[in-house]
Order: sequence, then C-alpha cells, then structure tokens
Amino acid sequence: MAQTEAEVNLSGAERAAILVMYLDRDIARGLLRQMDDDDVRAVGLAMGRIENVDQQVIEKVVGEFVKDLHEVSLMPRSGVDFVSKILPELLDEDRRREIIPVIHRRVNRDFEQFITVRPPASVAAILKDEHPQTQAVALCLMGPDNAARVLRFLPEEERKKITVRMARLKRIPGELADDVIAALRHALGKQGDHLDVGGIDRTARILGKMNRKDNGSILEGVGEQDSELADALRRRMIVFDDLVALTNMAIQVVLKQVDRDDLLSALKGATPDLQDLFLANVSSRAAQDIREEMEIMGPIAKSRVRTAQERIVAAALKLAEEGAIYLPMGAEDEGDGE
Repeated sequence: MAQTEAEVNLSGAERAAILVMYLDRDIARGLLRQMDDDDVRAVGLAMGRIENVDQQVIEKVVGEFVKDLHEVSLMPRSGVDFVSKILPELLDEDRRREIIPVIHRRVNRDFEQFITVRPPASVAAILKDEHPQTQAVALCLMGPDNAARVLRFLPEEERKKITVRMARLKRIPGELADDVIAALRHALGKQGDHLDVGGIDRTARILGKMNRKDNGSILEGVGEQDSELADALRRRMIVFDDLVALTNMAIQVVLKQVDRDDLLSALKGATPDLQDLFLANVSSRAAQDIREEMEIMGPIAKSRVRTAQERIVAAALKLAEEGAIYLPMGAEDEGDGE
C-alpha cells in the first residue's frame, strides 16, 4: 500500500511528536524522560506543526515504533551506554573515581552531540575570545564535522594559527579537556533559548501582507541600501500556497510556463487543495498521469520540493508583473481618508 502524502513528509521529530501525542500518557511520559533537552524541544516544536493526522498515518507511525522497539530489545546494550550508566555501578568507589573518568573521556560522545545541535556561528563567537591553545583543544574535542563547521566562522588569520596548533597537539591532560568542555558547555548554555523569527522569509511574508503602495515604498528604500536583499524579499513575498487564490484561467497560463518535473516535485509537497487546483486545469488524462507519477515517486527531499515551488511562484510573479494574470497579493489599498 502506498504511503500517504502526510506520512512521506513527516520528519523524525514529527513522528516522535505523533507518538507522544497519541500513546498512553504514562508511556509518553517515560519516552520524554529518556530524551535530552534538545530532543524534547524539537518534539515540542514539531507538535506545533502538526494539524490533522490521518488515522492510517498514526497507526503506521506507532506500528513502526513498536517494530523498532522490538528489534532494539533483541540487540545487546550499546557499549557506550554501558560505560556511562552501568559500569560505574559495578566498580567500587576508588576505582570508579580513578578509572571511569579516563574511560569516559575516550568513549563518550556527549560533547560532540552537544555541539552538533548548536549553531556553528554561536560556537565560533564564544571561541573567538579564548586563548588560541584553548580554541585548538576545543575544536579537536568536538569532532571533525563540528570543528570544520565552526572553523569556517572564525577570522581567516585565526584559522591559520589554530590549524597549526591543532596539528601540533598530541596529548593533553584529561583535566584540561574536562575544563575546556565544561567552560564551552557553560558559555553556550548561558545563551538561553533563541527563538527563530524567520529572517528574510518572515520579513518577506510581512511585506506580502501589506498593500502594494506601502511594501513598494519599503522595498525601494531597502534596495537603495542592499539591492540583493530587496530582490530576495520580493521573490519571497508570496509562497506556493498563496497560488490557491489564482483563478482557473490564471493557473492555465502559469502551467504553460512550468517545467513538468518542477510541477511534479512542487505538487508532491503541496496541500491537497493546491494539487486539486492545478490538476483541475489540465486534461483528465494528464491529471491521472501526474497523480500516478507522484504516487510512484516515493519520498523526495524537501529542498527539491521547495526549489520547484519557488520556480513556479517566480513564473507566476513574472506573469503578474507583465499583466498576463492577476495575482491577489497583500492588503487592499486603503484610501487616504479616515
């Protein structure tokens, strides 16, 4: 049986959110207790993106969870987990104090995972004020992928010096590693919760809700300071979902400018209403072919969907500017009177 559209587009966090929302409360509580703060935050944000979920999707997600849980239960406990949670309980206090820190430093990946979910620019900003030797130690301890991302955000001259220091590092005292990790964790933890307010995308949507006279004036002023930013804002003032306001005739005009592959990818990630609107404006045979192709495509990357949808929006905007179609956008122009 083919997967539903909703199921195909569910992220890992959204699947976890469905589990927490629909499982027994005591079981859900137990799951949340096993997650770290970043995972709980991701699941909570995913809940906010979930609206109506088909019963079939719920059953599929829960069923896969139970299957995965059964398979995990047949596997031996992870060695790293055993070292962290079980081994200390098996040793006497003296050995626990002397040996466990040594083992833990070599096998534990908590710090690497901690850095992975932090913005590399934020990590670099904190490291920038540290001594070069501390910078080199921190980068070596956070794993190659993280270090590569963070290093890009450090000044070019500093990058060269830090690279030399990293290359010359062979062994460092375990206590120094602990101190560097603790300091970086503390500094990043002090930054608190950062709310994603959307940047260009959110600003463009705000402008898109204004009447054309007002947003045109604002964009003209922005263009005087940063023409590329003004162009980016114009392109994103409407999104693919906004095309639902087009008439059938306008949709037919847009379709003449759209590549078939872009149409398939865009509709694959579109709402049912938009799918129906576009497919109602092609022949019944073509609509059937498109639906069948979308069904056998399988999951596709969200970036591919977004790119295809942006191309179709760009085509619609160009047609609107040329006067070929009317694209409702923003608030109605208001008179000067009160």
